[in-house]
Amino acid sequence: MAVLGLMWGILNSFLQGAAVLGAAGVDAARFAPLAKTGITTVAEWVAGYAEQIDKGDYPALDATLNTHLASMDHLVHESEFLGVIAEFPKFLKALAERSVADGHGAEGYAAVIELFRKPSGTRE
Repeated sequence: MAVLGLMWGILNSFLQGAAVLGAAGVDAARFAPLAKTGITTVAEWVAGYAEQIDKGDYPALDATLNTHLASMDHLVHESEFLGVIAEFPKFLKALAERSVADGHGAEGYAAVIELFRKPSGTRE
């Protein structure tokens, strides 16, 4: 099930990106090589994120969660500007906002795991 969730997250991210670029006149086929490079880059971070998760320590090696949140805001606005459905980037932004509200804004993105560890419907 964890791998299926991973697959859908990657595929939905690709589809969202293809929709944004499509609205700007860029074919999905032109986006595909860049998407593959991006997916490969992110895949290379997984082992380091896993180590951070296991240690419970989330250093901001590339950027803080606050920085990621600002970039997510840009994706939401760009999607809306281009007339592309923005629920997926809004969902990602909402997760980041909750993590920041929980005190993780100065930490790295892996700190979002603490939000996922909570039972559904809780804010504690």
